Amino acid sequence: MTKIVDMTSVAEGDTSTLDTTGIASSEKPFDIKSVGNPEEPSKFEVTDTKTNKVYTVNASALAGGDYHQIIKASDGTIPEEDIKRYYDIAMKMDWQDGWYSTPEMKKEAKTPGYKHIHLGGSDTEEVDYEIEQDWVKEIWEQINPGTKLLRHYLNGHYKGQSGGIHIDGWTGDQYTVIIYLTPDWRPEDGGTIEFWTPNLNDEMKAMAINTPYGLNGNPNMNIVKSYWPKAGRVVVFDARIPHVARSVESDKFRVSLVFKCRKRLIKGVVAQLVRVPACHAGCRGFESLRSRHI
Repeated sequence: MTKIVDMTSVAEGDTSTLDTTGIASSEKPFDIKSVGNPEEPSKFEVTDTKTNKVYTVNASALAGGDYHQIIKASDGTIPEEDIKRYYDIAMKMDWQDGWYSTPEMKKEAKTPGYKHIHLGGSDTEEVDYEIEQDWVKEIWEQINPGTKLLRHYLNGHYKGQSGGIHIDGWTGDQYTVIIYLTPDWRPEDGGTIEFWTPNLNDEMKAMAINTPYGLNGNPNMNIVKSYWPKAGRVVVFDARIPHVARSVESDKFRVSLVFKCRKRLIKGVVAQLVRVPACHAGCRGFESLRSRHI
């Protein structure tokens, strides 16, 4: 069982929760101190005790304990006939070529860029907006896990077009929801999505100190989960988890509708997603949203 480090106690000098992880406090893998108001710190400085390198991490990035397995897939939420209709609509839209998961991957261009359609929202600032596409509204009403929508778009991959391993967010309140729209997809068609341990670079490790893979934690890099893009499959995951869409291996075109979202904070109530992102009433296949007063 994964042990969760009590970050508040550690920041105040109580390292007893480090002992429960199997690491003696005298051999702790990192030092941590709050930046700014100690009662409500906005950031933490995390120091690698082996290299003395210091990483500044947003307090929100350390929220929620061990997040590396907050991944959930559900089938059957959207009827097959609707999936076919949505796919036909998407295929008639104006797709843009040459897209990559990150600017660095675009610069390196190790694989051909994939296709993309921006549908709404922003990836640089949080804005309030409404979904303009009626068919996308239909989907969102069925799969919304009780969150605020930040951005949504379509990705499309042909054979040989692969993404790179990346994360979608650096805070503990962001989630990504993907629904696959290509009808009659088979496992042998490829295009799987892989979720990796959060220890692929030092910045990820500094954010992952509440997981077994943080600074000086488990060094083994491995796939945590993988799903093939079955038509209508909905995948929800914590945005901090490294992931990648692998190359399609057939002549089919893999279409995925992606929603980037944030947990809602209701006045007087913290809406908590327990273990996995939750769906609102009427959504099948996910746990319900739980809230508690503060």
